[in-house]
Amino acid sequence: MNMSIKNSFLLVAAVLVLGACSATKNDGIVSVSGKIKNPIPQGEIILEKFEVGEMVTVNTVNADENGDFQIKAEVSEPGFYRINVYGQQFEMLVLNKDDITIEADGQGGQFIEAKGSEDIENLNKVLDYMGAYSEVVKDFNQRYARAQQAGDNFQLEEMMVEGTRLEAEKVKKLKKMAWEMDASIVPLLITDYFPNKADEYPFLDSLAQKLQEEVPNSSQVAMFAENLAYLKPAVAIGDIAPEISLPKPDGTTLSLSDLRGKYVLLDFWAGWCGPCRRENPNVVAMYNKYNAAGFEVFSVSLDRTRDQWLNAIAADGLIWPSHVSDLSYFQSQAAMDYKVNAIPFALLLDPQGRVIGKNLRGRALQDKLASIFQ
Repeated sequence: MNMSIKNSFLLVAAVLVLGACSATKNDGIVSVSGKIKNPIPQGEIILEKFEVGEMVTVNTVNADENGDFQIKAEVSEPGFYRINVYGQQFEMLVLNKDDITIEADGQGGQFIEAKGSEDIENLNKVLDYMGAYSEVVKDFNQRYARAQQAGDNFQLEEMMVEGTRLEAEKVKKLKKMAWEMDASIVPLLITDYFPNKADEYPFLDSLAQKLQEEVPNSSQVAMFAENLAYLKPAVAIGDIAPEISLPKPDGTTLSLSDLRGKYVLLDFWAGWCGPCRRENPNVVAMYNKYNAAGFEVFSVSLDRTRDQWLNAIAADGLIWPSHVSDLSYFQSQAAMDYKVNAIPFALLLDPQGRVIGKNLRGRALQDKLASIFQ
C-alpha cells in the first residue's frame, strides 16, 4: 500500500478522536499477533491507540527468535490503532472484537500487512482506492503545470472542469464505500476525504444516523454526530437567502433584498484572496454578458481595510454597483450568518431570493447562467 496515504489516514484518525468521550465497555480482549520476517533482537513491536489528539502506547512486546509475537489488548469499543514494528513499518488497524494477524518485513524492509476482520478489509479498500487516486492527481498536476508553463489558457480552463469532475467522482465513490460498510467505523475516516463537508451535510447526517444504529457503543460515532451541527450549512439549495445589510463604499447601506426581481450572484470575496481575484475576470465577463437580461452581482468583501477593498475593486474592474463590507474579515456579520469560513464562496439566487446554485465558478457559472438566459 502507498505509505503516504497510510500516513495521511493516521493524521485523520488523530483528528477524529479529538475530544472523544468515554464509552460503554464490552470487556473484550483482542489479540494482535504476527510474524516478523527479519526480527531484531530486543526490537520493540508497539501497539498504539489514537486517543485525545495523541498516540498512546497500549502494549510493547519483543518477537521471539523466529519472529513471532503476540499483543493482547482490552477493547471496550471499536477504535483506531496502529502497529509499529521497530519504528520502520507502520500499519493502521481498527480493533473491535476480532483477533488480528500481522506480517511484516522487520529489519530493513517496507512490507507490512494486517488481516483478520471486516474492518481491516474495509480500511484496505479505502487505502487502495486513495492510493490509485493519488496517482491520478499526480498526473493531473503534471499536465496542469505544463499547460501553465505554455500559457495555454484554453487548456487550463478545460482542466479546471476536469479537476472538478475528478473530485466529484471521487466523492461519489467514497460515499458509496462509506454507505456500504455496515457496522464499521471506517466510514468516519472516509468522510475526511470530502473536500467540502458542508456541501455533503445531508449525506453526513444520514450516515451519522446509520452508524448510531449500527455501532451504538462507539464514542467516536457519537462525537461525529454531535459535531455535524458545525458543518450544517446556514443556507441550502432551495432556501431563501438571509438578509444582508452592510455599508457600501460611500457609507450608505445596501441590502441584498434590494436586488429582488433579479438573478443575483452573492459573492463573498476579498482583495487579499488570490483565488477570488483569479475568478473575478470570469464574474466580470458574466456581468457584462447578462446584466441587461436581469443578472446582478452582490459582492461582500471580507477585507480588513478600506484601501485594500477599494483598490481591488478598481484593479479588477468590478463595475457593478453592489459592493458592501463592514471590514471585519471573517467576523463580518454576513460571513457569520452564512457560516462562511473560506473564500471564494458564492450563491446564485433566483428573483425571489431563493438559492439555486452554490460555489459556481469558471465554466460551471458560465453554463448555469447560459441555461437561465438562453
